[in-house]
Amino acid sequence: MTETAVEIYNDLVASLTAEAAAFALREVDVKGHKLRVYVNTPRNLPAIFATVMTVFPDRVLVHEENRETTYAETFERAKRLAGALQDDFGVQPGQPVGLAMANSADWLVSFIAITWIGAIAVLLNSRGAADELRAAVEDVGTPLVIADGRRAKLILDHDGHERIIVVDDGTELVSDRLSAFADLLTHPQAEAVDLDPDEPAAILFTSGTTGRPKGAVLTHRNLTAMVENLKFLSTINIMSAARTYGIEVDVLRQMMPLSSCLLVFPLFHISGVTSFFMTMLSGGKLTMLRRWWPETALQVIAANKVTMLSGPPLVVTDLLEQENAVERMASLNSVAVGGQATPASIITRLQRALPMASQSVGWGSTEVSGTVASAAGATFAARPNSCGLPSPLIDMRVVDEAGADVPPGQSGEIWLRGVLVTPGYWNKPEATAAAFSGEWFKSGDIGFIDPDGFVHLIGRKKDMVICGGENIYCAEVERVLSADEAFVEVALFGVPDERLGERAVAAVVLRDGFSRSEDEIKGFVRASLADYKVPSAVDFELGPFPRNVTGKVNKAKLRSAYLERLKEAV
Repeated sequence: MTETAVEIYNDLVASLTAEAAAFALREVDVKGHKLRVYVNTPRNLPAIFATVMTVFPDRVLVHEENRETTYAETFERAKRLAGALQDDFGVQPGQPVGLAMANSADWLVSFIAITWIGAIAVLLNSRGAADELRAAVEDVGTPLVIADGRRAKLILDHDGHERIIVVDDGTELVSDRLSAFADLLTHPQAEAVDLDPDEPAAILFTSGTTGRPKGAVLTHRNLTAMVENLKFLSTINIMSAARTYGIEVDVLRQMMPLSSCLLVFPLFHISGVTSFFMTMLSGGKLTMLRRWWPETALQVIAANKVTMLSGPPLVVTDLLEQENAVERMASLNSVAVGGQATPASIITRLQRALPMASQSVGWGSTEVSGTVASAAGATFAARPNSCGLPSPLIDMRVVDEAGADVPPGQSGEIWLRGVLVTPGYWNKPEATAAAFSGEWFKSGDIGFIDPDGFVHLIGRKKDMVICGGENIYCAEVERVLSADEAFVEVALFGVPDERLGERAVAAVVLRDGFSRSEDEIKGFVRASLADYKVPSAVDFELGPFPRNVTGKVNKAKLRSAYLERLKEAV
């Protein structure tokens, strides 16, 4: 009997995590909780960097515009900057240091330098407005920020006391608060600081679409576990493909080109950090774009023979809309659509356009160090509408409003426990307490786990319309609408209604050459979902949708724009 993709995957997990295997599991005590880790997990981030710098010194780590930087150059500059941070700025282990700049080799140098000496890398939103940057700096209380010229000016323009290291050599140093980044790279190199795994390594901010962003703390143990889990996923994906197609694993590895990743996500986002580590672990190349232009991206993909692409759905849509896109994307062998639910229409378009590229899917968040459930290749194909299978490092529960477990297959809020989960939010004990129930992190995502263990999401607990007492999860309706290739993007949101409390409105943007009436759209939803989930109205004029820095639709701005148009129409 032919093995199914799920059977192959489960068998490989069992063999890879068995005693004495490459990813054998053991328990560690973290603040009184017993958590699973892979036995070979490095102690801290400097231990990972020390290995990488000796294995791939001459390979190119970063390509940006007309500049390439090798692994050796990156780590030498990072260690010199680390020495300057210690000696010139008095940075101590456990001290937060802000990092505010666009994706660049200098961002990587700064991140490595900060964590190399045991300080905490505070990943500030480089795309945020001045008030957002300042608020984050004040929330964390960092006395030092490394920034490019644009962000340095935004931070400098407020009455703060932070010292700022400016990356842009051309930036005029008009304040004694500013220091030039380049001047610090002649300093003697610093030795790595050996930190306890449970010390903080980084602070990343939540996206903040429903309120002021919070700084989620990720420890060295969180991030080294994430890195080792990336190795596990890469290994199991290769072994699964080899077994599926009857090829020896070593032969398949030799057939694979050197990893080359187009970095789409910003590095201050957990998906950007994950892309950095995933590429670095294999000695691959990170290609960075100063800003997103689909035509430029296609040129770079072809020129650099990019093999890996990960980004929100709009990135894939933008690329596929360009002339000769399929031919110019021929080097891609792995495409991951992340940051939000993947529309079914995009999965179909990718399968048609790039049939030889492996598609993958994942689910996670900043607070759980990135991805905690995933699937790729044949496993992805087995459940393309799911978010994949849980990591061996994570326990999951699905609970009702009272926090009681629901029967298998029934939906509820997904709670998580494991070594990848944040210890909490920086300087926000009340927010931390609200996010946990004992040792369980409350994800805020509503979903269920099917009989084969695949995780399925229905929507965000807070992204919900309550219409006449019925709960309508926006993502569920959006997923139905997104199956129609007629739409470039769709979004569902609630607006006030005197009788019903709220009513659901669907905003849609039609693809060129397609037409859909409001009745057709409502009928499309009615064919798949209950009547009360059918939008009360459909708006065709709100595109392109406002989005946050990770590509997620900003529902608050979309709702405001819709209500403003209603006022104007009266």
